[in-house]
Amino acid sequence: MVKRIDNPLDQYIADLFAPEDEALQWIQAESDRQGIPPISILPDEGKLIYFLARAIGARRAVEIGVLAGYSGVWIARALPADGKLYALELSERHARLAQRSFEKAGVAERVEIVEGPALDSLNRISPHGPFDFVFIDADKPTYVEYLNWAVANLRPGGMVAAHNALSGRRILAPESEQDVAMAAFNRALAEDPRLDSTIIAVGDGLAAGIKKG
Repeated sequence: MVKRIDNPLDQYIADLFAPEDEALQWIQAESDRQGIPPISILPDEGKLIYFLARAIGARRAVEIGVLAGYSGVWIARALPADGKLYALELSERHARLAQRSFEKAGVAERVEIVEGPALDSLNRISPHGPFDFVFIDADKPTYVEYLNWAVANLRPGGMVAAHNALSGRRILAPESEQDVAMAAFNRALAEDPRLDSTIIAVGDGLAAGIKKG
């Protein structure tokens, strides 16, 4: 099933600021029909990453973990017409659905899907940097490595953002491998002297850092 908002305040934000248009609704419905895991961002989180990318004037962006393309649509829509999103996805099946999603949303010309293991794909796209915005929503044990790549390849004033910073509200007492990895990522983000960072407590939390000049 498609993940639903279960917090009334988050639902209030989504209803007021992030109503889903036909393309976003299609992605949700098609994801459900194809049995895609319900682990994508929610509408209020989508509007937040859109807002942040717009706020820093992003033109070149990277998404690590595309799934069905829902978050990628929000990011691509934040870019100018000549902007570029490199959307990294391990699964060929998910990549095919994401391509359809980008076409439905009218942003396919701004998106290049890069298939394969994310660290390999990041090395392949590094020559296209520096980048303005990097969004991480993939395998949690590798988040710190993704962070290190992002900081090295962002322009000064660029932003790295990561989903699930609150780890299902378990971040205060992490036990699972996923939760422990997320806690390690949050510490790495907070302690990195190259970044000004915080966690924005919308949805499951968005950890974000701006690269210092």
